[in-house]
Amino acid sequence: MSLLDDLKKEAHRLQEADSANREEVQREALYEERFKQPMQSILHYLSELTGQLKILNHEVRHNYSLPGIGEIAGLRHIDYVVNADSSDKPKTIRLRFACESDNEAEFAVTPKAKADETRHFLESQRMRYAEWPIRDYEQRIVGLNFQMKTRVNVSFVVQTDLELGSIKLYVANFSGFKLDKSLIQPESVDDAWLDRFGNYILRNRANLYDLDIDESHKADIRKRLQESERTREEELQQAIKNEQEEHEEAYRRSLLGKLKTIAERLER
Repeated sequence: MSLLDDLKKEAHRLQEADSANREEVQREALYEERFKQPMQSILHYLSELTGQLKILNHEVRHNYSLPGIGEIAGLRHIDYVVNADSSDKPKTIRLRFACESDNEAEFAVTPKAKADETRHFLESQRMRYAEWPIRDYEQRIVGLNFQMKTRVNVSFVVQTDLELGSIKLYVANFSGFKLDKSLIQPESVDDAWLDRFGNYILRNRANLYDLDIDESHKADIRKRLQESERTREEELQQAIKNEQEEHEEAYRRSLLGKLKTIAERLER
């Protein structure tokens, strides 16, 4: 390789390194400007919230429906853990806890195909269980008995996304066995938002983004819904009436046509 080629290669390497450094500086500046304070607020709030919940032994319960087994009522929130990739400049924050039954229980699942689906589900959720077969009078396996203390692992992950300019929120196994995703604008993270977030985690709110509506507004909404329902009912009754009248008119015309045809035949 010639001297000129060596120099070009080295210059290109330095340019790429310089470009990468500039991008990293810009990303860090964006984080400092828009994300640092909101992420610190979320981390501090979750740490304080879970700390108080542990001291108070605060009880939160929720029902979960398990495939093949059905609804398990009254699973209790336990074992709150909060951590982050950095306490000073958090970019990823995790809240974990479990929803657990108070006691072990036995569940019989049949037929065998459904029992196999239940076993696969329990394994996918890393639930610990014991099982033994259910047999028919010919000793064929027709299902399975499961003995377990139901435990559902829940997680909230809050993560910065500088490219999107938003904070991502991932919520797993909180409202059923699914992963919910949403985006949060950093500027929206204030005391009111944190309060909604806390109440959502404690299941005092059905949705993180629903609105607090006072009773007067609720009454007004109910009134409008009732009026709308009444209007729809009137429209339905009118439509039925119109259809009946159309059928009657069509029948009358058909009958007149038949009578006219009979009269014409008689005249011949």
